[in-house]
Amino acid sequence: MQSDASGATPELSFPVRFQVFGGSDYNSELRGKGTLTVRAAAPTYTFAGRKRLPFVSGGKVALEFGADDIWNVTMSGRTIRFSTTLGQAGRSKRPFVFMCRDAPTAATVAALLPQRKDEDFVAAQNFAATLDSLSGGGRAWQSVTNLIIAVNAVVFVVMAAGFGTGWFEVADILPYVRYGANNGAATTDGEWWRLVTCMFMHYGILHLAVNMWALFQAGHLLEKLLGRAHYLVAYFGSGIVGSLVSVLWHGDRMWSVGASGAIFGVYGALLGYMLREKHGMPRSVVQPLFKSTAGFAAYNLFYGLVHPGIDNAAHLGGFLSGIAIGWLVALPVAPEPRRALGPKRLLHGVAACGLMFAIGVAVAPRYDYRPIEELGWESALKDVGARENALVQDFERQVAAYRQDPATAGAAFGDFLEHEFVPFYQGLVRQLGGLHYSTDHRTERRRLGLLNFAEARVTGAGQLLAGLRAGSPSALAEYQQLDAQAAAALQMAVGSEQKKP
Repeated sequence: MQSDASGATPELSFPVRFQVFGGSDYNSELRGKGTLTVRAAAPTYTFAGRKRLPFVSGGKVALEFGADDIWNVTMSGRTIRFSTTLGQAGRSKRPFVFMCRDAPTAATVAALLPQRKDEDFVAAQNFAATLDSLSGGGRAWQSVTNLIIAVNAVVFVVMAAGFGTGWFEVADILPYVRYGANNGAATTDGEWWRLVTCMFMHYGILHLAVNMWALFQAGHLLEKLLGRAHYLVAYFGSGIVGSLVSVLWHGDRMWSVGASGAIFGVYGALLGYMLREKHGMPRSVVQPLFKSTAGFAAYNLFYGLVHPGIDNAAHLGGFLSGIAIGWLVALPVAPEPRRALGPKRLLHGVAACGLMFAIGVAVAPRYDYRPIEELGWESALKDVGARENALVQDFERQVAAYRQDPATAGAAFGDFLEHEFVPFYQGLVRQLGGLHYSTDHRTERRRLGLLNFAEARVTGAGQLLAGLRAGSPSALAEYQQLDAQAAAALQMAVGSEQKKP
């Protein structure tokens, strides 16, 4: 610091940084440590540091700004930003950013910089101040967005730690199927609660983290713009519509989980809000918010198109319904009209959600099976098929031997029927008799068909055994005729139905 004879301080120097490791704020043309020199005479403001070059450490450079080159100065903590037309920041229309040693030093430096502010910047500051004064923010634990994020995190931990679904990738999908994943057959069979529960489940911690980060970024802003009640309508309304669209598009082919349908709804609601209240928002707020929101939707929808397994139907349904709901429940930030319009627009939003829900439920496809019963069926009979195939092969070998030499092979064939073939199907009859499924559903028809077939084999094999021991030459042919009829009846009962979990 230097002083002239009059005691004035014509030159002040401050240590600064142009980036913080791991931070999102950084200077677009300088890097690392540097200095700011303020000369009162002109005045001029000189930033010295290293040139920001890709992949290399640039040489030292000094950037000098005049009083007319700096405006719209803002301070956040120890970080200072200002608008300019000079340098890379001016060309890219980004703020010039630098960091002081601490917040008090930043306050001193900000007071030394030009205080000129343009009209749109002042309007944006006033808009932000008004927005901060609205209810919907408050303490962290009062934020609906934070509570939703917390519930998602708790559900994920419970699923991974308590039900073994896996932390990083799906280790067991059955808990999702049982407790909340969205699927056409399960949801439309009266389990409509899955439209909501699927919004709080995630396939791995990366899936959770990406969704919660996107919600954290956009949710707090929308919550302030709308207020808690209107925000809840937009979040859950668009999320449920997204789940319904997923059912309409994928049917029973996908088990869908994740908050992304609702999060797309949040971004859609921001667009809907801006479409209705754009005249009450400064251009400097609307333009970047519109671009970032539209960019988020476009990028993620395209990503979903080129990567299989992503539920783009839920994304698109959530986004489009979010636009509609956001437009309906949008409120101006001015307190008086906000209070006057709040109940009416909330009612409009709720009514629109109810209409969309009713249409979605009415046109959703229905299925004649229950996934949980199909899974139970598969679990109960998971090893029966392999055991039966081995038994049938043994039966065919016994038949071939019997046909070649009935006198010699007859006794062994009879022992096989009595001690292996008949007991297997008797056990299958008992097992099938102990299972119970919904009447007139596919699983129950399959159970009854297989039960009748197993009973027919027990009866037919018993008659064959009696015929072998009585020396009847037509016993085998009679058995095969009865067995063919039983197999045909089984095919008619269940053969045309595709197996689905």
